[in-house]
Amino acid sequence: MFVYIKHGDGEQFLTNTNCPVMLLLQHVRAKLGLPESDLVDLCDERGVLKLLFLLQQPQESASRQLTSRSTYTVCSINRQSDGAYVSVTPHVVNPDPSLLEALQTQTDNLEKARLKYLRALEDKRSSVETPSQAQATPQGKGKGKNVHMDTVDDEPQRRTGGRRSRN
Repeated sequence: MFVYIKHGDGEQFLTNTNCPVMLLLQHVRAKLGLPESDLVDLCDERGVLKLLFLLQQPQESASRQLTSRSTYTVCSINRQSDGAYVSVTPHVVNPDPSLLEALQTQTDNLEKARLKYLRALEDKRSSVETPSQAQATPQGKGKGKNVHMDTVDDEPQRRTGGRRSRN
């Protein structure tokens, strides 16, 4: 299976998708002379990113993510040092305005999803760091250990045995 990769001023090249996504992206960077540190992705002609850079398993076959014989445009994912998504830049001369608009919308959505994930992580951390302290309350019959308050100094005593255990 193969796909067309558009870049530059109307240039394109053919690439095989029967390889891991990671290798495909390395090949694209090498063909365009981009540094390994650049975060790149592909988008279809409508500007929909394939989000190959976010795959949990970069060893997954690219043919599972890309439609055979389709044309994709190389895009750079621009992020700040804190990981915030800034923009997505297509590597073509004079990109269509609708393509740029679609890429900006997706950049905004990626940033919203990133912030939501960070908030969820923070909430999870704060709930683990400050566990709620459950207060011991007497429980009714059949709901676990019974608490008896009829001792001399009114401290609760717990039964540890079954129903027929003694005080």
